[in-house]
Amino acid sequence: MPNEFAVVFTQPAGEAALKLLRKAYPDAYEMVPKTVYLVRDARLTADIAREIGIKSDPRVAEGAVLKLNFGYAGFTDRALWEWLAE
Repeated sequence: MPNEFAVVFTQPAGEAALKLLRKAYPDAYEMVPKTVYLVRDARLTADIAREIGIKSDPRVAEGAVLKLNFGYAGFTDRALWEWLAE
């Protein structure tokens, strides 16, 4: 089963980074427009960062990939809770 990760761009992602992210993760859940996306993958954080241009050569975006655990809380759109539950 794939893990869940948060991809956090330190600046709004440009079109090159968004194209890579959407190609790799067409079902990514966009949290804050062009800044935070939730993705699922069975690979390591470094592999994800390389694929979406954060840790690639050439680098097309700045940011971080964070592996999420199964604890979360808050008040937000129901779609996010459904996405996390899948």
